[in-house]
Amino acid sequence: MKAKYICPILTSMNADETVNYDQMHAFYDQLIEAGIDGVLAGGSAGEFYAFSYDEIKEFILDAIEYGKGRWEVIAGTGRMVKAETIQLSNEVLKAGADAVIIVGPYYSACNGDDVFAYFDEVLSAIDGPVYIYNYGDRTGFDIPAETLLRLREKHDNLVGVKDTHPVLRHTQRYIQFLKPKYPEFKVYTGYDNNCIPSVISGGDGCIGAQSNVDPKMCADVIKALDAEDLGALKELQRKIDAYFAFYEVHVPFNPVMKWALKELGAPMQENCRVPIKPLTDAQKEALAPVADALWRNKK
Repeated sequence: MKAKYICPILTSMNADETVNYDQMHAFYDQLIEAGIDGVLAGGSAGEFYAFSYDEIKEFILDAIEYGKGRWEVIAGTGRMVKAETIQLSNEVLKAGADAVIIVGPYYSACNGDDVFAYFDEVLSAIDGPVYIYNYGDRTGFDIPAETLLRLREKHDNLVGVKDTHPVLRHTQRYIQFLKPKYPEFKVYTGYDNNCIPSVISGGDGCIGAQSNVDPKMCADVIKALDAEDLGALKELQRKIDAYFAFYEVHVPFNPVMKWALKELGAPMQENCRVPIKPLTDAQKEALAPVADALWRNKK
């Protein structure tokens, strides 16, 4: 099975925090022309948590309508209210989304039984393919491989997982627990630096935000994996490792990536949704050496 690189797309916003859809359309085109396999509309990189139900629905439906089946669209439909998660998922699947991806409820401390019960109920009520998004650093709980397997055994519409976990072994456990019994089950890493090793371990690719900034590099990763080109993979892995500074120099990473894209001439505004703020001039000055290393000297 060919691996894929899916872009959890950043959101270009106007100064009033509304979405600039003209720029989003141009950005979709730019990503796909570079070789990216599809987009995740409404993910963490896109600041989904700061959108109302109607706003995120509009954003996802626009991505589906603009794509018109030309590329894969996975819709981020996880909401704090279970009924909204179910309703939004079914609406966008009916509109043509290839799948939805659901992050569990955050803030509340969930135990293993809570996690299973939540996803069990959600999967039972959604009419279409579902990915589970495991992101313990943000939800406050991890989804064990054993729980994921139990859910897949009960629900045929659970088609995969995005594992945003820094430890490769965690993603490998998903692969080892799920793939022997369900070889079509997709395991994507959410960390770009884990893409190559996770695919070598049997995974399916990456849903990683570096693809916003350098989509060609990410597409080249898939080509090199497909060709089993060890020399290219070594070179690309080291480049990805260097690019990981995007996630480390400022928390959260969204403003840094938007700044980079704006300087590179991409159709992207630096504006973000509260509570995230764009970088100040002082912050940019402090980060100038990083900018020089990551993109300014590579134009």
